Amino acid sequence: MLKRNEPHLLNGDWDNGTFGVQKWLERTPWRTLKNTNYGYREEDVAPPNPLLWEDPLLNQIYKLDIATFLTAEHLSVKGISSMVSFAPDEASQIFLATQALDEARHFEIFSRRLADFGVSPEERNALMQKVTTPQMQKFYDLINEQVDKKDFVAALIAHNIILEGMAYPVYRYEIKYWSKLDPGLSQIIQIAFADEVHHVSYGEAFIRDQIQQNPAKRMQIEKLIHDFNILMTDVFEGVIHHYIGLYQTVANQYQDIMGDIEIFPGHFIHSTNEEQQVRLLLKEIQDEHTKRLSKLGVENVLAA
Repeated sequence: MLKRNEPHLLNGDWDNGTFGVQKWLERTPWRTLKNTNYGYREEDVAPPNPLLWEDPLLNQIYKLDIATFLTAEHLSVKGISSMVSFAPDEASQIFLATQALDEARHFEIFSRRLADFGVSPEERNALMQKVTTPQMQKFYDLINEQVDKKDFVAALIAHNIILEGMAYPVYRYEIKYWSKLDPGLSQIIQIAFADEVHHVSYGEAFIRDQIQQNPAKRMQIEKLIHDFNILMTDVFEGVIHHYIGLYQTVANQYQDIMGDIEIFPGHFIHSTNEEQQVRLLLKEIQDEHTKRLSKLGVENVLAA
């Protein structure tokens, strides 16, 4: 009789059996990616609104938004791929290998979407540089620093708690924002979101186990999370400073199409300006982090 409950990988107590390649196959290609083409099911959604091609300003906003996604996905592809080589156990190595493939797929599907709108790879890279504000670059630099030091716990916090955790509210917002103008893009983001949830689950399980096994790590973890939270707030302030006028102009012009979207619970686009939306989004991100840190047992960090 096959002993399917016996362990087959060296791992830690954090591993509940849901983070291996077999579970990745069951979760991703067999379920979330079934019948998809570059991240969405074409037969299930309407094509993009022609306004996305016809209106130069709307077209610019659309491309800038996707380029912003790409900056984070590109960072993740490089960082997670590197982390495989210094992960502390076999189960982590295998999980991170599946995560690297997830991030590479996200980068490909968002690049494909820009190409569908006539953006060459060279133009895409230029757009990615354009949307990377100084505040965002500083945030990304701190993430890269943890990987470069090969500090696995710090690098995992940076990627799978902070960066991936931001995706929860950001992806929910973007799914709604583009739902009327390009439901296909909303579906692409929805499928990527499902991956990020799984990545965060691994990060929470591993870091929680680390804190329990090695309380001396707590101070390092708390300081890093606190530093990231400050930079994350700066990122949103930078977005408001650099791009809010463009987004507001588009929102005002297309209230007949987008105005009735409930962009946040109790808040509709027709009565919530773009700066208010960004600040509500930051509040949701901070609330999500508070919940996540409570699960890790470091819930007082953001108030420090």
